[in-house]
Amino acid sequence: MANRELSKAEWLDKAEAYCARAEHCAADVRRKLYEWGAPADLYDEIEENLYKNDFLNDARFCDAYVHDKVAYQSWGRQKIQAGLRALQLSERAISTAMDEIDEEQYCKNLENLYLQRRADSEEKRLRFLMQRGFVYEEIKKVAKNLHI
Repeated sequence: MANRELSKAEWLDKAEAYCARAEHCAADVRRKLYEWGAPADLYDEIEENLYKNDFLNDARFCDAYVHDKVAYQSWGRQKIQAGLRALQLSERAISTAMDEIDEEQYCKNLENLYLQRRADSEEKRLRFLMQRGFVYEEIKKVAKNLHI
């Protein structure tokens, strides 16, 4: 494949293989096609085929994204929503996925982050947690519950 142009079917196969390995969104696929050097006039057709054959699914991607950001990176709602909006996903898909956040895990993450930063000044701790996507009211509620 090094010295010849790929056909439309080969580009589609390559994109399908990429999507089969992990959840991706249309923006990820377009970025990958660009990196691979695929002709720009094929992007829309490849994307359409990926949606039609369920290799791309915005709701499924949003669910996975939200779960992973809460479970593995301890992000707050604001940062998660900003990340999904940056990928140009529908507000409906984002909202539905955000409603599925595991509240117990979410609160535990915030508490753990708060306690990890207890040596910092209140201002520094607040700024850190807000950069992680937590809102002021959530942070104050945790501080009150922890009696700090």
